[in-house]
Amino acid sequence: MDTFKKILDDVDEVDLTPMIDVTFLLLIYFMVTTMIKQPEAELSAILPGKSAPSSYNKPKPESHIEIEPDGSVRVDGNYMGNALESLDLPDVKQYLLGEKSKHGEDFVVHIWTDPLANWQAPLAALNACGAAKIKSVSPNMRRK
Repeated sequence: MDTFKKILDDVDEVDLTPMIDVTFLLLIYFMVTTMIKQPEAELSAILPGKSAPSSYNKPKPESHIEIEPDGSVRVDGNYMGNALESLDLPDVKQYLLGEKSKHGEDFVVHIWTDPLANWQAPLAALNACGAAKIKSVSPNMRRK
């Protein structure tokens, strides 16, 4: 009888501490693995509008940068160095500054890159255009 009373008097207890620990671990896991949504970049585009029929649109002065597969850079047909050897292309920058001072802010630069060229070469040309503060740059891929 004493054993029966002992069994009835025993109160079963459940320790909740491990369950709380697991809950917090799961919460931390899901917080860390959830992707944080980044806002999309807003790009503005200037769309062509109607122009007056009597107005004449003068073509903008332009310069062409050609990048060969070996990294050599030519500006308007003149060899200006190798983009794989010099990252800043100082000759290209000086040439573009001279052309910009001649033609003004409407100056356009077209970068023609060979598909087999190293990615570093067109980036060096873009950096040279940025250093010369050229506002209109058109990167292009030369077709075979």
